[in-house]
Amino acid sequence: MTTTAEFEILVNKAIDNAPTWLKDDVETIVKKTDGILRVSYIVSELYGRYSFSFKHITSSMSNSSEWSIVSFERLNFIDNNLDLIQYLVEKIKKSK
Repeated sequence: MTTTAEFEILVNKAIDNAPTWLKDDVETIVKKTDGILRVSYIVSELYGRYSFSFKHITSSMSNSSEWSIVSFERLNFIDNNLDLIQYLVEKIKKSK
């Protein structure tokens, strides 16, 4: 059975091993937001950054699919790691 201390160690290891782009994006969103901050807002902002946008159009105009691949991988990571995003937000809010 996992104790609270062991759980916190696991959460901190997960945060330490999270991709840099995720940490940077979440930190940027948290810093620019005043007031009550919910994880759903963070996820919405992340989706806004990586869902279909002008970057996809300009990327396809130059015959490059790199941004489409990167954004797909990042959206997939976001979907599969909502709990990690929540813990990351909590850690950033505590350090404010």
